[in-house]
Amino acid sequence: MKRRGIMAAFAVIIVMFAIIGVYVYASYSRIKPDEDKICNGIKVDSIDISGMTEEEASVAVNSYITQLGSRNLVLDINGETVTSRLDEAGYSFSAGDFLDEAMKIGKSGNMIDNYRQIKAAAQGNYAYKVTMALDEEKLKKYIKKNSKKMCVGAKNAEIKMEDGKFVYTKAKEGISIDTDRTLQLVKEAVEASGGNEVQIPVTAEVKVQQPEITEETAARCKDKIGTFTTTFNSGNVNRTKNLANAARLISGTVLYPGDTFSVHDTISPLTEENGYYEAASYNNGKVEDSLGGGVCQVSTTLYNAVLRAELEIAERSPHSMVVSYVKPSMDAAIAGDYKDFKFKNDTSVPIYIQGGTYGNSIYFTIYGEETRSPDRTIRFESEVTDTIQPGADKVTLDKTKPESYMAVTQEAHIGYKAKLWKIVKENGKESKTQINSSTYSASPRYVTRGAKKEPKPTPKPTKRPSDRDREDNSRGEKNGNSTRRSLGGTTGGNTGGSTGGNSAGNPAGGAAPTQQPADPSQDAAAGIPSQMDPQQAVQ
Repeated sequence: MKRRGIMAAFAVIIVMFAIIGVYVYASYSRIKPDEDKICNGIKVDSIDISGMTEEEASVAVNSYITQLGSRNLVLDINGETVTSRLDEAGYSFSAGDFLDEAMKIGKSGNMIDNYRQIKAAAQGNYAYKVTMALDEEKLKKYIKKNSKKMCVGAKNAEIKMEDGKFVYTKAKEGISIDTDRTLQLVKEAVEASGGNEVQIPVTAEVKVQQPEITEETAARCKDKIGTFTTTFNSGNVNRTKNLANAARLISGTVLYPGDTFSVHDTISPLTEENGYYEAASYNNGKVEDSLGGGVCQVSTTLYNAVLRAELEIAERSPHSMVVSYVKPSMDAAIAGDYKDFKFKNDTSVPIYIQGGTYGNSIYFTIYGEETRSPDRTIRFESEVTDTIQPGADKVTLDKTKPESYMAVTQEAHIGYKAKLWKIVKENGKESKTQINSSTYSASPRYVTRGAKKEPKPTPKPTKRPSDRDREDNSRGEKNGNSTRRSLGGTTGGNTGGSTGGNSAGNPAGGAAPTQQPADPSQDAAAGIPSQMDPQQAVQ
């Protein structure tokens, strides 16, 4: 009996498990997803992809991502709005590789595991998120680019000269955008927005920008604080045009406090299109024509005006050889990108540069605010400390010219070492300061000589005189002696008159002496080189 009871209980248990198994199988079969479809209850953000095929789910999610990126960012910049899509402003959206995983839910395990996954999905335990990424550099560029029109920088008061009088314009406030702060405001607004919001408004952070130079400050630029003039040969037409052109490009420049002025940057490029002509200039110890020849006289004249304005010299170089329009160490050369004249406005008010040419002169005047004592005087002195002789001629042989030919293609240039001194007298006291030191190379005379051999002329044979010829010659000599005797008094008178006239001009009774050229070294010892070759005025 007892055994029968156990068997009966066992049978009941088997039947119950069978019933449960049939129920589970029936339930699983009823909810099991098709092999090509996604299990019910699976979402991507708010997009329900239940029962969708892989392709349908992909289309639905991509459409949703596109919708997220196409939402409008409405940026208010100083009262004006700029609208752009989020994906154009640096945002991107992605659901990642959700499809492979979503397609396996409820299918990849045994029946029990699959059943559990299906039930978990039905309870919302399988949900995928669309991630958002931001390229901050792209958003910064977007903000800066779209704020240019609305955010205009402050404008300083301007200085102009009209009809010889200064005119001052009013300064204007500016608006600047705080890019970093505005970027943060955009991020916060986008993160707080829902996916269904079509527009995301953001007000940009802007600041009022004050001008550095007001009209009152600009009006303080009214005094002549430095001026200088040099002369040139106006008959050299191309060089004269170059000087006038470079002076025109510089004149009217306003230099605000702290700004540095470069002659090279202002007058370049030295091209025909920029108004320059071929004229003589220095090149490796020789005088050669080049575009813009002569512009160094422009920078030199400005240099001396700046010295007298007592502004800060930032860069200055001497010429390779001395020039004639200023004394040694008073020049400022311009050459390529390795020699420039620069100075800085180290005052608290703007300065104005006026310059130009008239007749055979070029001038520059610096205007600013005169703050120096009325009894302060300054002068500059050039001191030549050494003289360098040019040495032997540089001779070039020309085989197309005869040996008797000689031409000087360039005169010699004496070299110098010099210093420039600034002497200031104020309150009855005088001080002396060295401004610069300069070295100018000597250059020999360049001579071209002929090297072509000249054939010697062949002498003509002489004819032996006949007896008759000898007789005629004898008569001629007799007649000549007779004539000289009869004219003896006249010859003496002429000789005496001629000699007497010369003696009056020359007590020695000989020919008048030729005037000797001045020795350049004599003037150089005094600190001023003289008798310079006119070609030295090329730069």
